[in-house]
Amino acid sequence: MSNQLETVWYLPSENTWKQFQYLAMKDIGTIAFFKDVISFTGEKTDIKIAQIISISYGKQGRDFINNWIKIDYHDETGVQSQAFFADGNNRGWSGIFGGTKKMYMLIKELYNV
Repeated sequence: MSNQLETVWYLPSENTWKQFQYLAMKDIGTIAFFKDVISFTGEKTDIKIAQIISISYGKQGRDFINNWIKIDYHDETGVQSQAFFADGNNRGWSGIFGGTKKMYMLIKELYNV
């Protein structure tokens, strides 16, 4: 059984002006929490996070409004990667008013990180 959240914003790296990425996120989708894996399925992205190195919460890149969850992990090939997630409900307002923090606390609790 998994916990699942919808309308989650995703970034594969910090958002910078150099990337000409004007939106806060690069993809929107569903994040599911299984026993040993976090799975994100978006319109353009499908990732599995199994080996979490660290997790943090706060501002990232040029986005000074939204807080993000940053997960450093090893992907299925052993390469160190990172993923950023935020609550995108209500056009991001849900995240600003605590939704992303709740997601962060859920991940910390489920994966003991």
